[in-house]
Amino acid sequence: MSVDLILRGGTIVDVVAKRCYGGDILIKDGLIQDVTHTSSTIAAAETLDVTGQYVIPGFIDPHLHIESSLLSPLEFAHTAVSHGTTAVFVDPHEIANVAGKDGISLFLQQAEAAPIDIFIGVPSCVPATSFEDTGAELSLADIKELLPHPRVYGLAEMMNFPGIIHDLGEARAKVDSAYNLGKVVDGHAPGVSGRDLALYVTNGRDDGTVRIMSDHESRTGEEALEKRQAGMTVAIRYGSATKDLDVILPYLVERGECLEGFMLCSDDLDAEELREHGHVDRIVRRARDILVQHGNIDNEQATIQAIAMATLHPGRYFSRFFRHHGYPEMGAIVLGSVANLAVLDSLETLECSTVIRRGEVVVANGIVERREVPGDYGGLLRSVTVKEPLSASDFIVPYNSPEREVAARVIGAEDGSLTTQIRIIDLPVSDGAIKADLARDVIKIAVIERHHNTGMHAVGFVSGLGMQRGAVASTVGHDSHNLIVVGVDEHAMAQAANHVIEIGGGMAVAVGNEIKSLPLPICGLMSTGGVDAVVADYRSLQAAASRTGTTSKSIFLLLSFLALPVIPHLKITNRGLVDVDAFEPVPLLVD
Repeated sequence: MSVDLILRGGTIVDVVAKRCYGGDILIKDGLIQDVTHTSSTIAAAETLDVTGQYVIPGFIDPHLHIESSLLSPLEFAHTAVSHGTTAVFVDPHEIANVAGKDGISLFLQQAEAAPIDIFIGVPSCVPATSFEDTGAELSLADIKELLPHPRVYGLAEMMNFPGIIHDLGEARAKVDSAYNLGKVVDGHAPGVSGRDLALYVTNGRDDGTVRIMSDHESRTGEEALEKRQAGMTVAIRYGSATKDLDVILPYLVERGECLEGFMLCSDDLDAEELREHGHVDRIVRRARDILVQHGNIDNEQATIQAIAMATLHPGRYFSRFFRHHGYPEMGAIVLGSVANLAVLDSLETLECSTVIRRGEVVVANGIVERREVPGDYGGLLRSVTVKEPLSASDFIVPYNSPEREVAARVIGAEDGSLTTQIRIIDLPVSDGAIKADLARDVIKIAVIERHHNTGMHAVGFVSGLGMQRGAVASTVGHDSHNLIVVGVDEHAMAQAANHVIEIGGGMAVAVGNEIKSLPLPICGLMSTGGVDAVVADYRSLQAAASRTGTTSKSIFLLLSFLALPVIPHLKITNRGLVDVDAFEPVPLLVD
């Protein structure tokens, strides 16, 4: 027997048996041909000496929005692979809200050139709600058209849990269309429990068959365990914005729960954290520390268990997709599995020197084999269509009354949280308009429709940002990604917003006569540049934002969720304020 590649002399991490042993790994045609416990004498086209190193299955991220990194799919892959990631399962929900099927096509195109396996989930809810205007829609017919693609693993997170539970619209039909093709259906069910959870998991049938198969929205250990007991695989999130792992894993470990049905995901990860701290490897390190602290096990066993949650467990979760569509299994170093491997210098640091994807060395001595971007971005670079320059008058809230104060609904933002509060605050009135109140940390917020040049926009008020001067604007505003602006004065708001329009989408800070920006020309969401340039520009932007006096550590991240009307409690879209709890529009003024 001859093989294409042999990894000789390494310590193999067996995530199935939870042990380490010495041996060789034989690879042929991109698959693991054999794993020997002693040195092999078989000839190979190429031999890689990994003596003194550890060989693990390549890391898998089972739920990820690449757009949150501000990087293109290919640039994200070039960065993630250097940290041992060999497969990601991506929900291109953000770009789909801007560009629909064309945005998804970009991801499928760049996936073909990537040094890792990128599988795509068809976004299930575009638009997410009827309270906002998006750049595109994905109908049931569109979803059915996209699902058969061999790189499409299934239906991405079904956010419309009320539609599933109460049989509203086409939600159940979307799930059935993926399930009946042998694909995977990801869930999104924050706080769903009891009878509603049973209906959600079974796609409304309550017959014990799990059709919506995962959830990544659990915030507590109790919620995660209930979803696992209902038959879901639970992805525990550790992203840049939300780190549920710190709460959920200690709970599970201290109770002695079996971790087989739990996996690790990043969901949303910014470019700086990706470059400086890693991708899935950073989650594994954190999980390992929790297992040691709360599980009374040694460092090596904790590391192996954490690696299993980032390799074996997601590999098993997607096995339905692999089986139905002729893909080899992944996530373990066993005969017949795909040869996606990472070579680590040590189990302690998890630093990666070599990565093999489908039998091909794509990272050697820490150097990534970079791939060229296929094709071009076409119309995706011209996505901001607010043609008329905005003026200060567009951000005035008129109110013709002799009253000196008026009670208004104010969005209560909190740094580090995606949820907001509904605050009722008496705001000053003068010159026929409602004013901000810096003394009480209340400034203006506006969302401008930027996809179809309708001119539709809404202006409201937000507290909790601590800004004292200037304005901040961005086209990253989940989920519809309209142009969102916050500011202390109307002139600065217009200045920041117009600059974002001029650069074709992105982020900007206006303070005094200075403007700093980060262009995001791909649908106003992603850069065409490399990770180093994006991180440098983002750091410069954050420094400029600090000059506004904001108390937020990451104002752009916080800002991006203030227009998301599916996370409680009060949000604003281009159509106005939304009470998320009541799930209905509400007026600015309180009767």
